Amino acid sequence: MDISTLIPANHLVRQINAVIDKLDTTRLENCFSEIGASSYHPQMMLKVLVYAYSTHNRSSRNIAAMLRQDITYMWLSGMQTPDFNTVNRFRSNYLKEVIEDIFTEVLIFLRDQQYIKFEEFFVDGTKLEADAGKYSHVWKKNTARYKAAVQTRVKKLLEEIEQLNQEEDILYQKKDLPELGSESEITPAHIEDVVRSINQKLLEKQNNIKNSQAKKIRSKINKLGKEKENLGKYEEQEKILGQRNSYSKTDHDASMMRMKGSDELRPGYNIQGSSENQFITNISVGQNASDSVCFPGHLEKMQKRGKGFCPQKMVGDSAYGSEENYEALEKAEIGNYLKYPSFHQEQTQKHKNNIFHKDNFAYDNVGDYFICPNNKKLIYKETVQQKTINGYTQTIWIYECEGCIGCPLKEKCTKAKGNRSIQINPNLERHKEVARKNLNSEKGIELRKRRGYEIETFFGDLKHNQRYKRLIIRGIEKVNTEIHWLAISYNLRKVACKINKNAA
Repeated sequence: MDISTLIPANHLVRQINAVIDKLDTTRLENCFSEIGASSYHPQMMLKVLVYAYSTHNRSSRNIAAMLRQDITYMWLSGMQTPDFNTVNRFRSNYLKEVIEDIFTEVLIFLRDQQYIKFEEFFVDGTKLEADAGKYSHVWKKNTARYKAAVQTRVKKLLEEIEQLNQEEDILYQKKDLPELGSESEITPAHIEDVVRSINQKLLEKQNNIKNSQAKKIRSKINKLGKEKENLGKYEEQEKILGQRNSYSKTDHDASMMRMKGSDELRPGYNIQGSSENQFITNISVGQNASDSVCFPGHLEKMQKRGKGFCPQKMVGDSAYGSEENYEALEKAEIGNYLKYPSFHQEQTQKHKNNIFHKDNFAYDNVGDYFICPNNKKLIYKETVQQKTINGYTQTIWIYECEGCIGCPLKEKCTKAKGNRSIQINPNLERHKEVARKNLNSEKGIELRKRRGYEIETFFGDLKHNQRYKRLIIRGIEKVNTEIHWLAISYNLRKVACKINKNAA
């Protein structure tokens, strides 16, 4: 029996089959050796996985079952039945190296078919809960506090050992124990050296040391050994944390984030997506809850594909409006249509009429000072530099009022005990002016209206239609592969919908 006669001509499985046939899968096929038993064809496996993800089927066991009992899967695989281990190995091992290439090939197909033009990208982020214990988290502040407590206990133990040490030649190399204990940072290696050295000296001088004294010293040394383990544990936690504030014990790559619709902090990942004409044009996985912090990495991933895969304009909400992101767009020669946090507020009449807001202070270019509502000067005081989580350096100018004492407007102007001061970031203000001009232009207003449904369509489909609100794998590498699968299947399902709509 020819099972293809049972599958309608406009069925999703036929559309996915036709699209993938047009993709260049050479890189994928090169992952397999020509030596040994013949394997399942990579293109067939790719079709099966994309179709599986397009039909809410992400379990390798379920996919293997469908290949034996569902006619669409059977037709797509040519009646071949790889088991769940083969499916999982293909997805996790082989494809993680070339998933970005496959995604790029899909983008090329979409461009060739004129579904996208790489003109206007809309960016946004959403948080997905990690496959990790809800309460198995480690916080950076706690780790630093516990480590400091261990350091204090170690120094105290070293002092106690020295008090018990009546023999002056029981030393830690060229340093005595109190001198070591005064060091700002003690490592597990230091403790190990101390223990080894004292044990050696105790062994050499065992006939000259009282048993009671030696017993007390050994007791302290045992405590040092336990503290060494604690110190090692906290140093390992610091290594895992890196620049992050937290991580999960059951998925070290996941960070604690506040999920949408919940006040509870849970381990998760920040998924950044860009779209054009509602097709996903770039996807990345971030470990920080802030969209602004994740954006530079998202943009860098886009640039690695080549300038031809970058848009002419980038549109985003106020979460992305930072100096670092504006600077990155300028260097990439991409139009800046990212809102900044105060964009909507500064256009209200209330803001314009607020004479105490620094935006409404008059500025004298010649004298380089601002004028407050009481006609007093805010004079340049100093320049400070601040670094973002990503390491970007911001330069900020601080201006301070020449004298707020006795000013009748002080209570309304500032809560500071001293003089009113303001911070000015000249480079950020320059970028904000560009963004303000672009966003308030006729084109900018049009793009602002489109932003919501352009990118939110993907996130809505992912969480509600696909019911994918919690990840099923662990580790950022595997999460990245999983998210790319979801983006590819979404794009191809959208192609199928447009083909069927046009055919009708």
